Amino acid sequence: MQANTTTASGDTTSHETASTAAPIRFRFRKLVLMTMDHIKGGISFFTSAAIHFVLLIVLALWVVPAGPDGNANTITLLPYEQEPADLSIQQTMTPIEISQAQDAIEQEVQADSAAIGELAKLIEPMPSQSATSAQAATLQLTSELQKNLPWNQAVPARNGGGFQGRSGDLQKQLLAARGGSPATEDAVERALRWIAAHQLPDGSWSFNHHEVEVGKLSPNPGESLTKTGATGLALLPFLGKGYTHMNENPYRDHIERGLYYLKANQIVGPNGGDLQDGSMYGHGLATLALCEAYAMTEDPSLLPDASQAIRFIEYAQHNQGGWRYIPKQPGDISVFGWQLMALKSGLLGGIKVDSSTIGMAEFWLDSVQLADGAYYGYQAPGKLPSTTSIGLLSRMYLGWSKDDPRMHKGVDFLSDEGPSKLDMYYNYYATNVLCHYGGPQWEGWNDELKAYLIKTQSRKGFTTGSWYFEEKHSKVGGRLYVTCLAAMILEVYYRHMPLYSEKSLDFTF
Repeated sequence: MQANTTTASGDTTSHETASTAAPIRFRFRKLVLMTMDHIKGGISFFTSAAIHFVLLIVLALWVVPAGPDGNANTITLLPYEQEPADLSIQQTMTPIEISQAQDAIEQEVQADSAAIGELAKLIEPMPSQSATSAQAATLQLTSELQKNLPWNQAVPARNGGGFQGRSGDLQKQLLAARGGSPATEDAVERALRWIAAHQLPDGSWSFNHHEVEVGKLSPNPGESLTKTGATGLALLPFLGKGYTHMNENPYRDHIERGLYYLKANQIVGPNGGDLQDGSMYGHGLATLALCEAYAMTEDPSLLPDASQAIRFIEYAQHNQGGWRYIPKQPGDISVFGWQLMALKSGLLGGIKVDSSTIGMAEFWLDSVQLADGAYYGYQAPGKLPSTTSIGLLSRMYLGWSKDDPRMHKGVDFLSDEGPSKLDMYYNYYATNVLCHYGGPQWEGWNDELKAYLIKTQSRKGFTTGSWYFEEKHSKVGGRLYVTCLAAMILEVYYRHMPLYSEKSLDFTF
């Protein structure tokens, strides 16, 4: 086994013991899968039971971090076969302009925090209700977690990546500690108002926002594809702000009707609950929304639907560990990322996730990595910022340490690349990576991107609160897709509890 690896750019780097073990893990996993196939062939009951017992132990240890296909008429919102060129925000804004833009908007928010634009007339506040027992428990947990602040103190491992920071005083503390501001919060609320106004009467959303009457007043519609996916994506910014169908907020009815639409349109069969509506993108986004809503509220009516949706993700996985547009296709990292995030959210809500699914997902990530995991490609090893951001966030969820040299190398690559002025999908994943990683890389990234998003958010007429940047993916997803991603970027400060503190946490699959 060689101790050095040559990257696509010709760089040769040395690796730690955990890195050089990757080929051994590849062969070991294949041996495990072969053994499982033999078990299915019909050996005796007691021998099968013994081998299953051994395999359970192996699979339990397996997930501890160690250091094309046919065409189909499916939605292709976010593939990254090619990296869009010339997208640096720095080419349009100097550091002085960034600072001036942020200062000006901060002053405006302080002077006129009630400015809501013309869309305010379209949404009536929902009636107040008292907190449920589940919410009371969440508030108690929040109080306990506050003892672990300030930021540089350890957060309990069991809460790494969780949703407890989305409400109350903890949300405010995380907002301040991670670099948010009143201006970012104002931008989020404006975005939620625009998203809510474009919900269809049946509770769904469409990437073609012209399908709702008021939507015809805003330009840049996308295509009428995977309404389950559009609905899931539209729900995520509400949940990210801490708003659910069970707590007091202006959008309770919108959230409840959106969740009901997903439940009513899930097709349950022997392989679980199918929410594709034409694409595994749609299924991943819809599952993510159901799992987040369940984990945040413990609403028992959501548990069967969220669990069935998780089962379908497990079924749809290709035998090499990836996911793509339709079940059982060889994977691509874009579809992969949404499925893994949905599985993680299911686990946070206490939903069982098969360890072999996670083990094979890690196996697939190994197949598209460069430099032992510092960089990632789309369907083969590569080094693009967009795909690397998805790969690194997946590694974080799978338990890689912040101190891992491969993580450090990948984060430096994203930090040097900087935010995009057009591609909010790349910005969304990279923002999550850098926020969890922290340090100077995050501070520079955050200062630049939040100022750009605040500056570019529309404040004109019926587009007030939304964003649109012209690029090939936004032509499909439209203004709804761009606005949802931008809003979630500005919620990053509290959307997920930190994965790392003074030392790496052990909250993994």
